[in-house]
Amino acid sequence: MIHNNEKKDKAFLLSANDTRERVFLIGLHNKDTKKDDYLESMEELRLLSKTAEFVHVDSFVQMLDKANPATWIGKGKLQEIVDEAKKQNVKTLIFNDNLSPAQTRNITNISKCRIIDRTELILDIFSQHAKTREAKIQVEVAQLEYSYSKLKNMWEHFSRIDGGMIGARGPGEKQLEKDRRLIKGRIAQLKKKLDDIRKHTEVKRKRRDDILSISLVGYTNAGKSTLFNKLTNAQIYTADKLFATLDATTRVVKNKNNEKILITDTIGFINELPPLLIQSFYSTLYEVLEADLLLHVVDASSARLYELIESVDAVLKDINAADKNILLVFNKWDLCNSLTSLFLKKQLKEKYPDSVFISAKTGLNIDTLYEKINYYLKKRKMLVNYKIPMENVALINFLHQNGTVTEIEYNESNNEYDIALEIDYKYIEHIERQLHDYSIQKYINS
Repeated sequence: MIHNNEKKDKAFLLSANDTRERVFLIGLHNKDTKKDDYLESMEELRLLSKTAEFVHVDSFVQMLDKANPATWIGKGKLQEIVDEAKKQNVKTLIFNDNLSPAQTRNITNISKCRIIDRTELILDIFSQHAKTREAKIQVEVAQLEYSYSKLKNMWEHFSRIDGGMIGARGPGEKQLEKDRRLIKGRIAQLKKKLDDIRKHTEVKRKRRDDILSISLVGYTNAGKSTLFNKLTNAQIYTADKLFATLDATTRVVKNKNNEKILITDTIGFINELPPLLIQSFYSTLYEVLEADLLLHVVDASSARLYELIESVDAVLKDINAADKNILLVFNKWDLCNSLTSLFLKKQLKEKYPDSVFISAKTGLNIDTLYEKINYYLKKRKMLVNYKIPMENVALINFLHQNGTVTEIEYNESNNEYDIALEIDYKYIEHIERQLHDYSIQKYINS
């Protein structure tokens, strides 16, 4: 049994006027997980609780081979926590795992405290940080689906108790069934609204299909939004918090060759990100799927650096984006100034030779990142030749705007331009489609 009874940080102590909820954090550590890894998970829970504006008073971790089906942790340990909660005036217990409805009910009855599990905590943070209409609807859908799953489990629990007997339902079960119908109906309404928003978003996306796109991905609080602001001169909200931004933000920038590039900041990932959140934030993650290049931003100052990389890679795999072009960007390198950091950089360079080490905050090596991006763009380019009718001015302008014309010659006998240029392969299909449509139109009009 491990009781993490750290001394309280003065920063967490409440003033007389502070009305924020005081919380205990509770974890169950089994033998399948390394102790250090689980304590890191508890530290992440602390950061989540801080982001949700709770005041962390103490943490409790119990080692058990198997969770107690009634109360998750052992009843003796739970009573110890309840006694301490009374002494510390703590009214809320946050668990580092997801609890069943029966476990939540049992713990509530014993402790007389508000009980929050890990997914509920993350959903609460998402709810606080959602700004746009789409994000707010997405969060509500995720919250309702999680509530629905809990009600469903509770209904199945009642059914097992009653043996499925017809007419055996009491008022409680009837209310559960009613609540489930209401939630299901509300979810359907919200999903219809999301579909309408997505149709509108799809129209906007199609208008920019012919522009190269880069999406920033990474573990939450890796500094993606700070880097986005640096690359685009934008002013989107940044903070030293988990999930500071939820909405995908896109800006058009031009590189040194005057080429247009779309850069998108996306939602941060987290270890064991609830699947229902991945589903709800499909439109945000769709930006990742559509991107030509992903900048995987990593907090280089984190002791869990490799674990964070693996967690993001796992989410990218879940959304079928693992095979995209990915550039690893080790951010916050300004905080890595020890001798150990030099050895770390050498190891990372050996493992990830194309990676870049930057500080979005100070601007350290941002020029190197631009060079890496431009090098990637150059690798995508093809040398092509086209014969363009002189009157097809729109296509000629498109070639000049999106490629580097190396040679152009007017052929008077055919009234067309012979154009040689270097252009990204993404545009080839568009160009050939324009030429085909033009020839068809010309044939019809002849």
